[in-house]
Amino acid sequence: MIRPAETPAADVQVHWFIVRENKLLTDPQGNLPVARIDDFPQAMTAYTARIGELAEGPAYVMLWPEDEREPAGYLWTPLRQLLLSKDSEAFALAGRACQVQHFLLTHQFCGRCGHRTEEVQHELAVSCPACEFVSYPRISPCIIVAIYRGREILLARGSRHPEGLFSVLAGFVESGESLEQALHREVFEEAGIQVTDLRYRFSQPWPFPHSLMAGFTARWEAGDLNFDEDELLEGGWFDIEALPQTPPPGTIAARLIATVKAEVLGSS
Repeated sequence: MIRPAETPAADVQVHWFIVRENKLLTDPQGNLPVARIDDFPQAMTAYTARIGELAEGPAYVMLWPEDEREPAGYLWTPLRQLLLSKDSEAFALAGRACQVQHFLLTHQFCGRCGHRTEEVQHELAVSCPACEFVSYPRISPCIIVAIYRGREILLARGSRHPEGLFSVLAGFVESGESLEQALHREVFEEAGIQVTDLRYRFSQPWPFPHSLMAGFTARWEAGDLNFDEDELLEGGWFDIEALPQTPPPGTIAARLIATVKAEVLGSS
């Protein structure tokens, strides 16, 4: 559980994830977390919360005051840039820290009556003193699926992907849908095909800004590729041993592609 408004004891070694505008305070090499905050007296009144453990020590988020400059020798590094970090555990905590910030910034007023909200002390939530409405962080479930056909895997480049980067299909779960229903709908809408043999594999928090990715594999069943041009720029079936540029290690897309590759090659 994330415990807000909690300040660690002075004698405890803490791993700090310091956030501002979806960026984290790092050294010039992009390393995080920040181990010490003794040099940042201007931030001592900032919001803090315990967000987990890292290397057998407590990890905390600190929301850096908007009107304060970063201390000398440090940089603000975008969260997406940290995705390439080899330390997946640190990146996961960095994502959690940014989600805490996003929640507090977007819930300063009550969604029911518009009154100014107050932070709840025993959990990550805000409450309205006027109508007593309590709001919790939003989590948006998504499906992401690696689809294979024999030795081939379906990859596509979305409108938000860098030039040359291909990935598997993904999409948000709509109200009233199961994960499986969302998968069938998204695949048909984006690629015009039908799939079978759905297998849930694993999940990954995706803090852009508050998604939870549920990863599946599925086998092509019927249909010719017909991509939604509003969502996908290009794509196709690729031999599992002749792939284009794909997402970096540590992402759920990379894990799904590796899973399909291992199973296809293992059965051939």
